[in-house]
Amino acid sequence: MNKKFKFFDSDSLKDIHKRLFFSVTIFTLIYFVVFYRIADVMIFNKAIANISKEIQTNQRGNIYDRNNVLLASSIENYSLAVNAKKIQDYHCNYTISKKLETILSIPKEQIQNKLLKDNHFVWIKRYISPREHQKIINLGEIGLRLEKEKNRRIYPLENIMSHVVGYTDIDGEGQSGIEKGLNKKLSQGIDIKLSIDSRIQESTHNELIKRIKKFSADSGLSIILNIKTGEILSMISYPDFNPNNKKSFSKVNLFNKALQGNYEMGSTFKPITIAMGLSQKIINSEMTFDVSKPIQQGKYKIEDFEPYDGKLDIKGIIVNSSNIGTAKIAKKIGEKNQKSFFKKIGFYDKINIEIDESATPLANKNNWGILETMTIAYGHGFAVTPLHLVRAYATIVNDGYFVNPTFLINGKKNITEDKVIENNTSKKIRELLRAVVTDTDYTGPRVKIKGYDIGAKTGTAELIDSGKYNENANRTAFISIFPSSDPEFLVLAMIENPKKIKEENFSITAATVVAPLVKNIILEMIKIIGIPQLSNKEIIKANLDNNITLKNNVAFWYYKK
Repeated sequence: MNKKFKFFDSDSLKDIHKRLFFSVTIFTLIYFVVFYRIADVMIFNKAIANISKEIQTNQRGNIYDRNNVLLASSIENYSLAVNAKKIQDYHCNYTISKKLETILSIPKEQIQNKLLKDNHFVWIKRYISPREHQKIINLGEIGLRLEKEKNRRIYPLENIMSHVVGYTDIDGEGQSGIEKGLNKKLSQGIDIKLSIDSRIQESTHNELIKRIKKFSADSGLSIILNIKTGEILSMISYPDFNPNNKKSFSKVNLFNKALQGNYEMGSTFKPITIAMGLSQKIINSEMTFDVSKPIQQGKYKIEDFEPYDGKLDIKGIIVNSSNIGTAKIAKKIGEKNQKSFFKKIGFYDKINIEIDESATPLANKNNWGILETMTIAYGHGFAVTPLHLVRAYATIVNDGYFVNPTFLINGKKNITEDKVIENNTSKKIRELLRAVVTDTDYTGPRVKIKGYDIGAKTGTAELIDSGKYNENANRTAFISIFPSSDPEFLVLAMIENPKKIKEENFSITAATVVAPLVKNIILEMIKIIGIPQLSNKEIIKANLDNNITLKNNVAFWYYKK
């Protein structure tokens, strides 16, 4: 019998299967190994990139003033620990303790007790200074461990810039001021340059505190604005805090009165009311108002601090700071027009600025009748933040162009094309503010600076105590512009609850308390910036423009830095 031909017998086929399976397995393994390595390299590189990006991101940006003075920065932070087991004997413990006592200002007994512990890791001091860090390195002692901590934020100017710059928490997140408002940019390592001039900030800080202490007042604030650009050159709120020292972080100290506080602004509202009436053509410069008798509205009486027997035009109303005259103008303007104008100058909205802590003004919109319209006109019954008042004044003296305040240097980008009032109305307001300085017997002499064209307005408001106004407790404000013929700078200062002192004849009005403060602030600005006086031709032109007859008056300059 013949055998059939077979390509593979059973054993051969099995052998081929084994070899094929082995080859496929090897190929598959090689393929997965190569794929894994390619993926691993790609993922690793991406991880490295992410780590690098994270490292860069963790380097929080610096904050500088307009002249590149450092206001906030981050430094490497280390803490000192010890591996007590590596300290050989008692004598060595004692020697190291003595050396560390000198470096760290910690009693050697306290350090030695930690060194004698039978532990691999014991903290000696958290967050040592750069100087301490270097001295410990120089010791070269085995067992001492310098542990890298998160970078620490430092603030070289401490309290002086506290409410502007703000502070960060332990995780490096901004909690107030620019640190909070521009936290995203700073977290990305972007440096921030502010419009603040640290020289003006420091001098104003010092002047404000001196005045507060003189009158044993509760608190105070100031804002300096460049009207032409909207740039804030200085902002002080006192009490303040040291951002380097968490122990100073009380609720009162952290509160930014310039942005977060809403206050009745008293007579500083009167020029705003005049601007309102003029722009709506409800009043004019020739009109006069009888202010000889108080206004009785229901059970309430509106009267003047210093009565005047007769009639006053709008200049007389501002110079004499007449509540009666302003109330009569407001009655003509009416509630509807008053509300409309307040909306135009931003008295209903929170200010959109780099520090986002600004409060929204307070008004009882559901109780706004004729009495409220009259009292609001002279600054009672409607509360705004100091920055709202600054913005309103900057707008009404800047030919009516709306000014948006900013903490950043940006030219004229914050001056809008929106007109709140006409040029001639704005010019009239500038004349009225100048007249407060030139035509008053008490206020003017306390703020006049020979050679400088200043316009201003006082504001004194009684503080509310247990739901009632306290005639013995005032909030005093003084707002000034210069030069009044073409304003570039605005200075606002406020002092709360000054106490009566014999030196000032027991007066606690704004003219007594705050006007001299603003004068000193301006004098410091003149020295710091180097502001020259006006030439005689400029003086004559400014006086003609303002329709004012002056003697020996001079004034002005431009802020270049």
